[in-house]
Amino acid sequence: MSTNHSRASSSGPPWWLLLLAAAGIAAGIYLWQMEPVPRLPSRSAAPPATAPADGPVDGTADRLGAVADASPEPGSAVEAGPKFPLPEGALQSGGPLPAVEDSDSPILDALLALASRDRLGQFFNMQDYARRFVVTVDNLPRQLVPMQWSALRPVPGRFAAGGDSERPTLQPENYARYDAFVQFVEALDPKTAAKLYFRFYPLLQEQYRALGYPHGHLNDRVVAAIDDMLTAPEVSGPIRLVQPRIQYRFDDPLLESLSAGRKIMIRVGPANAARLKKVLRALRAEIVR
Repeated sequence: MSTNHSRASSSGPPWWLLLLAAAGIAAGIYLWQMEPVPRLPSRSAAPPATAPADGPVDGTADRLGAVADASPEPGSAVEAGPKFPLPEGALQSGGPLPAVEDSDSPILDALLALASRDRLGQFFNMQDYARRFVVTVDNLPRQLVPMQWSALRPVPGRFAAGGDSERPTLQPENYARYDAFVQFVEALDPKTAAKLYFRFYPLLQEQYRALGYPHGHLNDRVVAAIDDMLTAPEVSGPIRLVQPRIQYRFDDPLLESLSAGRKIMIRVGPANAARLKKVLRALRAEIVR
């Protein structure tokens, strides 16, 4: 042991110390360049809790409505009944469910009742879909959804920002990037979608509790996410942007403080937002009775 230590000391810092320093520098650069994201679930372990909800600041809650957050505190030991129970008999159909690590194929096969395989793959990340669905739903009423675990694929096309470099604005042609997805969602049968949700609900609920809410109810969080998006403000006039680093942000601090779900409803444009809200109301009616 002493021989090895002397040899390492004489030849410079040990390799593991250099590796640790490099990792620390890389992590610092990453945190400086990127936006903060909630902790993500692991494929090999129970997912930890996501970051706490970041609500609006400086009176935004009073002016635009508080960000919905129906989740209990992660790790809460208080068992409470669901605020929005599933419709009676919703979980009576279907056979045994697969383990979460074996659920991708059964979920995809079931989703084929809604659209073709190619069509689904155009909009959804189908790998680890149960985890992705739960993480996405849980974070929609928060400040951001971690893209690494988003259930949706990124919208194709370039982000359209106009005006001069000093005062860029969100351009209406940017809204067209979302047209295909909105048309896809409008074509879904809400009753069929709700049946598929109920079919896999025990599996999704298991993932939600593993995320850090051992006594939480996923359906409450789904309804909270829907209600949060339904209350997204309608913005008139030019939407000014800033670009502090790589990604654009809303220049208005009130808009920038909104939840991820509400920001989506602004980014898609007023017409698409109205169409999406109609779909969300129909889905809500199916899962809350």
